[in-house]
Amino acid sequence: MKTTKRIICSLVLVLLFTLEVFTGFSAGLITYGKENEDIRLLQMRLTELGYFTHEADGYFGDETVMALENFQTANGLASTGLADPETVEKINDENAITKKEYIDSVRALNKTDYVFSTGDKGKLVKRLQSLLFEKGYLEASVTEEYTKDVEEAVCLFQLINNIPVTGIADGDMIALLLSPACIDLNEYDKKIVLAYGDSGTHVKMLQLELKRLGYFNGDCSAKFGKNTQDAVYEYQKWNGLEQNGECGIDMRIKLAKNESLSYSEALAQDAVSALYEGDIAEAVEKVKNQLYELGFYTGLIDTEFTHELSEAVYFFQLANNIQTTGSADKATRLLLNSGECVTMEEFTKEMSEVSVKKGDVGHQVVLLQRRLLDLGYTFEMPNGSFGKKTEEAVKRFQMAHGFEMNGIADTEIRKLMNSDDAFTYAEYVQLEELKIAQTERMKMVDVIVNEAMSCVDHPYEAGRVGEDVFGNAGLAYSVYMTLNQELHPTIALQYESAVENEAWNEDRARVSAGDQVFFYAGETMLTGICVGEDAVVFASPIHNRVVLIENFMESKEYVFIGSISYV
Repeated sequence: MKTTKRIICSLVLVLLFTLEVFTGFSAGLITYGKENEDIRLLQMRLTELGYFTHEADGYFGDETVMALENFQTANGLASTGLADPETVEKINDENAITKKEYIDSVRALNKTDYVFSTGDKGKLVKRLQSLLFEKGYLEASVTEEYTKDVEEAVCLFQLINNIPVTGIADGDMIALLLSPACIDLNEYDKKIVLAYGDSGTHVKMLQLELKRLGYFNGDCSAKFGKNTQDAVYEYQKWNGLEQNGECGIDMRIKLAKNESLSYSEALAQDAVSALYEGDIAEAVEKVKNQLYELGFYTGLIDTEFTHELSEAVYFFQLANNIQTTGSADKATRLLLNSGECVTMEEFTKEMSEVSVKKGDVGHQVVLLQRRLLDLGYTFEMPNGSFGKKTEEAVKRFQMAHGFEMNGIADTEIRKLMNSDDAFTYAEYVQLEELKIAQTERMKMVDVIVNEAMSCVDHPYEAGRVGEDVFGNAGLAYSVYMTLNQELHPTIALQYESAVENEAWNEDRARVSAGDQVFFYAGETMLTGICVGEDAVVFASPIHNRVVLIENFMESKEYVFIGSISYV
């Protein structure tokens, strides 16, 4: 009697459910985009039959459509995805075929008791690939090996066909792949990539999963807005995916496989996570700041792990006696976070005065090479190995600073090299050029002075330019012609040309040997040649000969106007 009673109660419940669903259908309530209790009851029944695997939330979205299509295929109905009366009636039939029953039947017919995973090989794997290729899940060429591409195709198939995403092709999956219920991706018209502005069940499921993982704290409204996009960005950043703000295939598969790193786990790992050259991450900015404070890094503070940062990490590791890799590995980051580190200043001071020579290696050589590079004595990039190029650079430095050129950078050389007294190779070259120029100038000055002195006591005659007799302007003209420097023939023109020259000088303290000097003797302007400290030779109309006047500037007979140097 109890059993009979239970059966009657069950039939009554099914009848009530059927009537309620039919009423909802007739009222247009069980249609795509609606959300109500009738839809929730329908989802619950599809869940019992194994076709609906998500939360029965009463929202008629893509997951409900997919569940209906799969049910209809399995039960011999037209696969429309609509909750039409025939479909609803069949769903509530106690003899409705469950998803498991359907797959089992297909599996039995096709003898698909196989399990394939990454690394497997053979003709059956090739057949699996062919099926995935035909259905649009695999783009690569078909081989006999279960590669990573095949695994990704299997994951995509499992995701689209609403079965557990494992990347393993088991019997149930293969049976579905062979069955009419299999969704052909070539004809799939649903959105696979979820992006800003989208809505529906898939978006809601995404929001729920991101909320569970700690990336999303908004309302699970099934609408892909800015909050959802920000959460996707954050998830992608910490889970090694391209940060584009869209939930693509790779992200959906990762979420479905439960391989995601939660936000709290991500933050804990980030504090000591290894960073490598080329990485772009917020943690890189933290490392740069730490190394900047310690003096190992002086570049731009941003999120890119540059080669410059790699060098800074290398020197930090070297200075602190840990493995030198140039990468911010766990040991390096733990030490940086501890704050108990040797600074670059401390390390440099220790190593910058160590004597080094050819054949030596180490940071002391790096510092030497870097300083030689900074001073311009070499173009060799620091490599820590004291070779021939470094030795030659040391010799150049020793030559420039007056030391024996033995190529050994001893303590004295290194102290000088690191001091403000060291001058660059360019400065050394400039000094050498100045020395050469000065030597050449002094030779020309000697020619002028000797020529002027050779004319002393020769007779004066106005307007004359000759070997034995000179006018005042004529003497200057004759002397400078020995250097092929042709002056104007008169004092007035010589003066006019001189004052327009950038070398014109009106400071009597700056007059030097070889300069042409202009002065007044009474009211008459005269010119002469400076032949030494405060000594001038000129053809004097007063003395009627060429004279040498010493203490010229102190003489009250002559008033200095200016001077010009032509050498």
